[in-house]
Amino acid sequence: MKQRRETGDSKALPPSSLIDRMRHELPTMKRADRAVADALLENIDAATRSSVKALAGRAGVSEPSVIRFARHMGCDGFSDFKIRLAQDYAIGRMYLSADYQHPAKTGSDVAGHVYEATSQALASAFAQRDPAALDRAADLIDGSRRVFCFGVGGSSANVAAEAENRLFRLDLAASATADAYKQRITAATAGKNDVFLMFSVTGRPRSLIESARSAKQCGASIIAVTAGGTPLAIEADVLIPLIAFDEEKFFYMPNRGRYGQLFILDCLATLLGGRRMKHISSKLWNARTMLADLNGESENQPVGD
Repeated sequence: MKQRRETGDSKALPPSSLIDRMRHELPTMKRADRAVADALLENIDAATRSSVKALAGRAGVSEPSVIRFARHMGCDGFSDFKIRLAQDYAIGRMYLSADYQHPAKTGSDVAGHVYEATSQALASAFAQRDPAALDRAADLIDGSRRVFCFGVGGSSANVAAEAENRLFRLDLAASATADAYKQRITAATAGKNDVFLMFSVTGRPRSLIESARSAKQCGASIIAVTAGGTPLAIEADVLIPLIAFDEEKFFYMPNRGRYGQLFILDCLATLLGGRRMKHISSKLWNARTMLADLNGESENQPVGD
């Protein structure tokens, strides 16, 4: 038996990828599990965006059967299963496709690579969506006195700045900073009804964690867009979960995590815009008029971006 393990026998070492494991176990699965696996493997890309009800319909099984299948695969539930499936699918495509073994050198190749990376990041973020967390976050921001948008590093800092750009148009007192010193001072001078919207791929930047603790002691609320279980997630009053994975092999490509962060920001801004429309419609109309005065009449001038 020891020799079989050392030689990599497939029976001794089960596949680590969900996709490989489904294919590996398919012949021995029970009827309902096999039906779910067949439906998933038939179109993995679509499966990463599917609901329990839709997948059950395609497989011809009950919704509890789909949930039991996800747990059989070692996941906490169907949402956890979809997150892992989206990640495995994205990593598999990037590593196994011959087109992605070397850096793109032409405009056509680059466009294809970046499009695939964007699609994978959005599919993963969509699979992780937590509507209840989005609603709670929107409630806090909508009722806030001030909103402070924090991020550290390339993608998170830029998304925090974009959050300020989105929110001030909705008549919210929003500001952004990526300066670690200013983040701590801002948190220390916060108060009740202040909200801190923090973006982090790793959930580990020291300035964010310390700022979150300090702001909470002052009565402020913390919304964190980060991976669950991280130090920042633990400090959050509202966690909007996002595992934004990246592979070092493709270090020459832009970090894909920002696409997932922007997806969540777009969801938040759209939700808030709908809630505040009666209050802000006249102000947005004034903004549109200002743009027309500056640039001339145009139906395509953006107000919300």
